[in-house]
Amino acid sequence: MRVIERFCQGKRADQSLNEDGLIVTDAYAAVVDGVTSKSVRRLWRPSGGVVAKDLLLDAIAALPQDASMREAQSMLDSRLHERYVRFECADCAHDDFDPCRVFAAEPWERLQANAVIYSDHRREAWLFGDCQIMVNGVQTPTVKRVDVLLGDLRSFAAQALALGGDAADTRDTADSPAASSAPAASSDPTRALIVPFLRLQTRFANRRGEYGYFVFDGFTDPDYPIRTITVNPGDEVVLASDGYPRLRPTLAASERELARLRDADPQLIHEYRSTKGFSDDLASFDDRTYLRFIA
Repeated sequence: MRVIERFCQGKRADQSLNEDGLIVTDAYAAVVDGVTSKSVRRLWRPSGGVVAKDLLLDAIAALPQDASMREAQSMLDSRLHERYVRFECADCAHDDFDPCRVFAAEPWERLQANAVIYSDHRREAWLFGDCQIMVNGVQTPTVKRVDVLLGDLRSFAAQALALGGDAADTRDTADSPAASSAPAASSDPTRALIVPFLRLQTRFANRRGEYGYFVFDGFTDPDYPIRTITVNPGDEVVLASDGYPRLRPTLAASERELARLRDADPQLIHEYRSTKGFSDDLASFDDRTYLRFIA
């Protein structure tokens, strides 16, 4: 592999909170995207996304160079499950807290991350979740059906609030325990409105069906359909997180498109409907990672 360009930046000023990461070894190139927490218990420090990202990057570094896709899936997912087994939290040290029970029964409390991994030995890339890939300028779609649904729901909420009037009709939802216990990622009221649905989404993790989706969480289905992309010697490959809503063949072009989108649709409720928008106090609406190389 010959790396052309790489970039990874968290949306917050404190880069230790960046839930994205990338790794390039002699055998692999990968982008990992830790999932933004929907936790009620707030068990992970500094966040579940950071912990999950770091664990998966370490696991990729330790993969045998000839690992198959299923072997890689098993090894990475096992790394998260092992973390549950040895979980310790001073704030939770009471008799009725059983980590094994909590992480099995409450999927919103789990470590979660997506990854796209290129295996140089096998000349293929594995799409574990909604990270992105482009080969010779051709992108493979990775948007989840449930993300489209919740993006539409947030757009509906934002457009309804923009009509003005008494906001009392949203108060019960926004002030609910489910919404109020969400991490305060921004001052976006529409994000608070959809938090209960974001938690419901986690029930579809690693399930089949209309709203099902793959995510590393320590409980993956070993037979879940994973898209595999063939990569030939000399192909130009881009791996990226979903922090680039409009992926382009170069980093500069992807950054320009991100800046254009921020100007055209800052709330991300029209042109690109997302579960969160841009805000003045963050560098972008999400952490972002871009890796381009020649196979």
